Amino acid sequence: MKAIICLVIVFTTVVSAQTLQERLAERILRMNETLLESYTQPLVNAFGTGVSTGLFHSAYSHEFLGFDIGMRLMYINIPEAAKFFNGTALLCSLTLDSLVYYEVALESLSTIFGPEQEISIPIQGNAISIPSSIPAGFDLTRAPLIMPQVNIGLIFGAEIAVRYVPFTFKGSRMNFIGVGFKQELNKFPLFKQVPLPIALAIGGAYQRFNIEDQNRTIIANSETWNLQFLASKRLGPLEPLVGYGIETTRADFNYVFEYEIPDTISGIPYERITVQQEISMRLKSQSRHRTTIGCSLRLGFVYLHYDYNITPYSTHNGTVGLTFR
Repeated sequence: MKAIICLVIVFTTVVSAQTLQERLAERILRMNETLLESYTQPLVNAFGTGVSTGLFHSAYSHEFLGFDIGMRLMYINIPEAAKFFNGTALLCSLTLDSLVYYEVALESLSTIFGPEQEISIPIQGNAISIPSSIPAGFDLTRAPLIMPQVNIGLIFGAEIAVRYVPFTFKGSRMNFIGVGFKQELNKFPLFKQVPLPIALAIGGAYQRFNIEDQNRTIIANSETWNLQFLASKRLGPLEPLVGYGIETTRADFNYVFEYEIPDTISGIPYERITVQQEISMRLKSQSRHRTTIGCSLRLGFVYLHYDYNITPYSTHNGTVGLTFR
């Protein structure tokens, strides 16, 4: 069974099929610096898009200490172009007295979302490829992201939002925390003097995420910042919403890449030694802007919400929760 990428913030059930697959962290550890960016960039894009979705479902803020608690299900579409990349690998050969390195071009390699097909690198003679092979992807076209969130009203139309829970994905331990803030502009004295027919708000959030390998060593850290402008209008139980946001995600990968080269000391053909290389790379999400269109339905203390987000990785968001304003 093909496992669907599900960044579950409340809980994650790891099915037996996942335990048979190579862990996400282990696949990243097999990538040298030349290939790492292209292999993992779609993951950075998708995660940055997902965590910036569903932060706020209304431009109205809660009254002081009013709150809502809800479960968000984001559905991130993975573009076909994000499943493949072209890259180069190194080949290392032993001559009479030295090592010779040269590149080999590779096409249609799987990104982390690409087909579950590991690619062997063609070699000749006593050459050794670096890396030994190109890891397969997880063959995903959609990335569901389940996330609980609590929003609490403060004074003067301010509101905070909190998200947190550690979870497991593809056998790798992950940790996530996010804090958001929203200000309803209608609560400012200037707007009270000139009443508006709609509610306006500005909000933003800071969120952190990391990936651990099987030794609980953090190999990747991610930070996401976003700023959103919101407008909504209550029409009985319905509340249409529109918004525009700017966002940025950066991910830092730091780990030790191990590979083999011919042994120049023994001089024995096909003898190999293991070499370690420190990898340190920062990637940024290619998603910078989003437009949001949605609507909420209130049924007493229960609310339902849906919005569609126009980004390079278009995203659907559905929310169900309880609200006490």
